[in-house]
Amino acid sequence: MDGYIAPWLEWEVLREPITIPNVDDAEELPEGNKKIVITRDEHHNLQAVLSMKGDCEFFRKETKNTVPGSFIELFEISGSDQYESERYTLESCHIASIHRYVEDEEEPLCESNLGVQGLKVEHQTETEGAALTEWYLNGPSNFIAFRNRTERKILSKLFRERSVLGGRSAPGGEKIQSIEISGRVAESSSFDFLRIQADEIQFLVTLVPKGLGPDWSSNVGIEYRKEWGNIPNPGDRKKISELCSFILGRQLLSVGYTIYDEDCMLVEEYACNPWRSHPESLCSKPDKAPIKIDRASSRGKAEDLIGQLLPHYFELREPLHLKDALWLYWIGQEMTVGTSLPLFAAAVEAIMNGWFNSKHTKSGGVYLDKATLDELFQDEMSSIGEKLEGLEYGDELMKRFKNSNLMGVMDRFRFFFTEIDLPVDKNEWDAIKARNAVAHGRIPTEEDEWEQIIRYTDTYETLIHKIILKLLGYSGSYIDRSVVGWKDKQLV
Repeated sequence: MDGYIAPWLEWEVLREPITIPNVDDAEELPEGNKKIVITRDEHHNLQAVLSMKGDCEFFRKETKNTVPGSFIELFEISGSDQYESERYTLESCHIASIHRYVEDEEEPLCESNLGVQGLKVEHQTETEGAALTEWYLNGPSNFIAFRNRTERKILSKLFRERSVLGGRSAPGGEKIQSIEISGRVAESSSFDFLRIQADEIQFLVTLVPKGLGPDWSSNVGIEYRKEWGNIPNPGDRKKISELCSFILGRQLLSVGYTIYDEDCMLVEEYACNPWRSHPESLCSKPDKAPIKIDRASSRGKAEDLIGQLLPHYFELREPLHLKDALWLYWIGQEMTVGTSLPLFAAAVEAIMNGWFNSKHTKSGGVYLDKATLDELFQDEMSSIGEKLEGLEYGDELMKRFKNSNLMGVMDRFRFFFTEIDLPVDKNEWDAIKARNAVAHGRIPTEEDEWEQIIRYTDTYETLIHKIILKLLGYSGSYIDRSVVGWKDKQLV
């Protein structure tokens, strides 16, 4: 790691193992002097070992009393460093197993593995937090979106002073020459952050320097400062990370945060497990950004786009179930090709359910005007090679569409796309229909079938991108993954 990097400014607290020498007494723990060493394993999950000397029967009892299929009761563990300058809280703990038991000492040494979900470190200081950076695994592997430059330098000073032996006039020595020379020791410059401005919210999305965090992941931070307006609450920071994930084409996996005072000194640090136990596979996948984002753009598309869409995402996230839809979308990205189609369909249906029950639907999910009924009916009939004219089908259509929750799946899709004014082509309809076969156990086995399923998967991903972009008020180019070459198309 380069010497011009200050690790506490650039990455989360568990850069090295942390030892808690003074563990507070608690009813869930044995009595006596205890210490805990906490670190991260090769998957970047928290790993803690509690050790003490003396009778270890307590640990045997705890591990033996675990009933298969039962839920473990979790508890907190508190402690401090030897100077009481730092307080530690381990969240959602349980005693997992005896790690080591040595009986040939005067006092037996017992070490027990602890299950831990989070670690908070509170520094004893009178200063308040002025900045907060959240840390994430699985940042973009393509860095061309980062258009702003960071310079890091270490400056050196050489001071030389000469004195002659003192006499009566200068008993301490006479200074005859003083020289001060400044020079550089290390320097770095890179394009490594985005500056986002959206209404009253301003923040940076920053790349973590190489050498910090696991090398199998591109790591990022999202930095907030009071001087830029305010530090958002945890719920709003979650919303920001969700939209940034979508636009950057990667699901950002939170692993903690750091709070600093005005002088960049530590106030509070937090470390947690990423949401999946083995995030390496997720971090190895390619970016799936919905639009092309690169710093060659005259206006910096990623910065502008996130800033433009964030207020709309805040407004629509809950009523249109966008959080749930994105969660299903990211889980689908991890599935085997083809088996992801039902999850992608569930993501779209989550949004549709929200739409039909929100103030945004034109009919409230209850009534369709005659023009819309005619259009939907003609589309349906033409798809099966039939054509009906006149008004006799109006009553039947009204029965079908009088309540969106009673519509057939394809009818709901058509109604939804009509209301949000989103054209859908044949490739996309084919992908929507392909979901049914997979959901009902039709798994392709032939090579040509797999090629088609891969195409359907890419098409469904594109459809989800289009829906979310459209709902958030975006108009412009997007990446169409339903065609060979992944060409840019216009979303209006």
